[in-house]
Amino acid sequence: MDTYENIKTGMVLCDGERKGGYAFTCRGQVYTCKGCGNTGCRQSKEDACSKQAFSVTFQCLSCGSIGQQETATLDYTQTQAWLHPGEDSHANAEGAHAE
Repeated sequence: MDTYENIKTGMVLCDGERKGGYAFTCRGQVYTCKGCGNTGCRQSKEDACSKQAFSVTFQCLSCGSIGQQETATLDYTQTQAWLHPGEDSHANAEGAHAE
């Protein structure tokens, strides 16, 4: 069975502060609004995190759009390098363009 940490691997996690008596980092998944570019986590109630961007229904708290979220992604070195240990295809691709 996967642990919470394993499930969250590869996701961009919110580093905002939880509010309402929770004295810890949020670590919720981060989304970006395709309508306005607002970026932050999704919470089940308003004002639950210092970096909250979406309500539980994926309504953007900045522009009000609903369903316009996209999952924030990590860059290549964080998400894909582990797929091919010992092979740095990203660096090799950059080297090929240098010639």
